[in-house]
Amino acid sequence: MAAPTTKVSQFSAIEFPTLVASLLALGVPAWAQGQSKPCANAAPPPGAQSLGYDRLVFCVTPTLNDIDNTWTASSTKLYTGSWYDKNRPLIPPFAMSGQALVLTAGGVSTQTHQSTQGALPLLLAGAGFYVEFAEWLSDNDSDHWPAVWLMPQEHDGKHHDYVPGDPPGSERFVELDVDEGGFNPGHHGAMIYWSGTWPHYQKHQQGNDPRSTFGIDRTQEHIFGLSYDPAGKQVTWWVDGVNVGNASTETVPSIVNSHHYYLNIDHQTHKLDHPYMMYIAYFSAWSKAVPPKPPAGVKAEPVPQ
Repeated sequence: MAAPTTKVSQFSAIEFPTLVASLLALGVPAWAQGQSKPCANAAPPPGAQSLGYDRLVFCVTPTLNDIDNTWTASSTKLYTGSWYDKNRPLIPPFAMSGQALVLTAGGVSTQTHQSTQGALPLLLAGAGFYVEFAEWLSDNDSDHWPAVWLMPQEHDGKHHDYVPGDPPGSERFVELDVDEGGFNPGHHGAMIYWSGTWPHYQKHQQGNDPRSTFGIDRTQEHIFGLSYDPAGKQVTWWVDGVNVGNASTETVPSIVNSHHYYLNIDHQTHKLDHPYMMYIAYFSAWSKAVPPKPPAGVKAEPVPQ
């Protein structure tokens, strides 16, 4: 999914409360009420254990108080929209249900609108990392497009993902899609290497659509995970603690290992704009060592090879 062209449903100040009320009336599964606190368990999940990533970078059970909608803050955990968005929502389309954050439109990310680190650390690709999201939906309509994914901080309005020697204005970056709904009957993940000059990027995608997940019931909580392994040069996807496939990073330039990743959670639709609720119980990140301090709006340099 190319970030600048993401399709997001928009609702007016009058429509939003009505929409939330009608969706909540559908009822939240009983099992989703009164959940135990997932971040209280500090044990590395299987996707992190498989690579020896035993350092918990962060684990967040998001609430409305964690979200900034001013587009000026720099010390909160989550920020509405993305750095390339032009219009700030007057009423953020979020709510709480039990211990879960509910998205009925739009999205949030863990970096600021100035493409800098917020309250949560960025993840250095060269250090390796594992991330996971606990997510479920209000129904299984195939038009729904929930997305949990990662992008590098260096891909910003100042083109800090430019590689010396390339044509002026060009960029190189890797998008990591942990899971996106509505592309098949189950899990869909992707590693997308983008290069060139916007809007004429070249797209090299390695998708992951494991048939073992087809028939997945998205009204039940599922744990979608992804690991980035710079030593083994591969990306691996995990669903509910099970390895469901991987992709090689052999053909991706090593410069991307100097990039620092942030997390995104988006509520979208493919075409029909059928309303639904996207629940997030928690999201977390693990690594092997303490990542170096990320750049603050300055160009990252390649890590030693």
